[in-house]
Amino acid sequence: MILKYLSQGLKIGDIPKQLEDDESIITSKSSIEKRLTIIKKLCGAKTPFHLAVIAKERKLI
Repeated sequence: MILKYLSQGLKIGDIPKQLEDDESIITSKSSIEKRLTIIKKLCGAKTPFHLAVIAKERKLI
């Protein structure tokens, strides 16, 4: 879900609110940032935008 929201242009600070609205998942901005850091390392991305591009290329989103 985080990658999907990034690919839609949401900022990291807006993702917790969107998760709560769409999926009834309550999380914090810092939790999102920690998960993104791990995902970026796994994918070799340097920025959240780069991560979204990689995810689209790999058809993860």
